[in-house]
Amino acid sequence: MTDGEADDSVTRRGFLLGSAGVAAVGATGTTAAAEGEGSQGTTTSGGGSGNESSGGGGGGGTKTVKVGPGGELVFEPADLQISPGTTVKWVWESNTHNVVPESQPDGAGWEGSGSDSETFDSGHTYEHTFDTEGSYEYFCAPHKSAGMTGAITVGGSESSGPTEPAIPASAKTLGVATSGALAFTLGLAYFFMKFGGDYGEFDE
Repeated sequence: MTDGEADDSVTRRGFLLGSAGVAAVGATGTTAAAEGEGSQGTTTSGGGSGNESSGGGGGGGTKTVKVGPGGELVFEPADLQISPGTTVKWVWESNTHNVVPESQPDGAGWEGSGSDSETFDSGHTYEHTFDTEGSYEYFCAPHKSAGMTGAITVGGSESSGPTEPAIPASAKTLGVATSGALAFTLGLAYFFMKFGGDYGEFDE
């Protein structure tokens, strides 16, 4: 084999190896994108509808509502938004109050602290776990005319702050695949710049 043939063989071999290398880079990028998309699972949220409970242990945390704080005829807070499974605890801070449901979602079965005529004094507590989503309205029977009412919304977003937009899986896949293709193109460009010239025929 002459020096010219040897150089030509080395050049062809270098071209083939270089092409295989950059092709592998592109394939790796596309495969990683596919694997990244396939590894994404489906998430489920906790809570859900079910029988209401007058006790705690709903798994959604506890919120406190003050009943008649400072002797005022109010519930504090008067409006509350919670996630399903959250327990609301009413704490009496003055006398002669109760918690009577006025409206609630179908099937919720919330009974309040007792009958309209049954009231409680400072130090009393009552709690209930809300599982059924929807709007609940209630009042203090002796002081309803004075505006002692409250409302609870179960479900929906509890945060009013801005949220970052979710990136679709297809966009991520496309981004990774594009990066792989770009690496492939740059690799070819590098090879041509380094070896250049006429590569001739590839047959032995």
